[in-house]
Amino acid sequence: MGKSVKKMITLLTCLMVVLMFATTGSAMSFSAEIVSSDDGKTINKQKMYMTNNKMRTEMSEMANIVRMDKKLVWIVMFEDKMYMEQPFNPVNAKDNRQDMDAEPPADDVEKVFILRETINGYAADKYRVTTKDKNSHYIWISSDPGITMQVKTAAIDGSWWQEFRNISLGEPDPALFEVPAGFEKMSMPAMFGHGY
Repeated sequence: MGKSVKKMITLLTCLMVVLMFATTGSAMSFSAEIVSSDDGKTINKQKMYMTNNKMRTEMSEMANIVRMDKKLVWIVMFEDKMYMEQPFNPVNAKDNRQDMDAEPPADDVEKVFILRETINGYAADKYRVTTKDKNSHYIWISSDPGITMQVKTAAIDGSWWQEFRNISLGEPDPALFEVPAGFEKMSMPAMFGHGY
């Protein structure tokens, strides 16, 4: 299980990207690719699916499924045919979400419009967001019809960025939001705490 545990850590690091949607009340159903880069190197490539109160992100060997209707998070490890289950805590999700939706988090004190440009084929409004602790970054919010979401976040100096690509509107297959049949449940390691 060694390789899967290492990938699980990476996947959980990216969980905040998913949890942001849990607090926005968005009714969008879509699938998309999420690509992240740090210091010029692509560090994560994921697929994301969302519909109503169900979300899934997946990498090559793992998937993270958030079921707000059941108040659960499942971490599915395909290679080992195992999964872990964790309570989903909407309060913690609000505290931990990244600023990738159309409304900045409560600690953001300034959002300044810069220009309108195209990001991966999507018309988007670029803003500079500055928080109370004086940290700043850029966000791009789509202005395309039907896509009411943030499509990119980036450092001011360009040292890191994260963006959505190949957004496809429409309801994903319901099976994507379930643990595959025959997968064995395992205990969640203590290092991951007691709920998101």
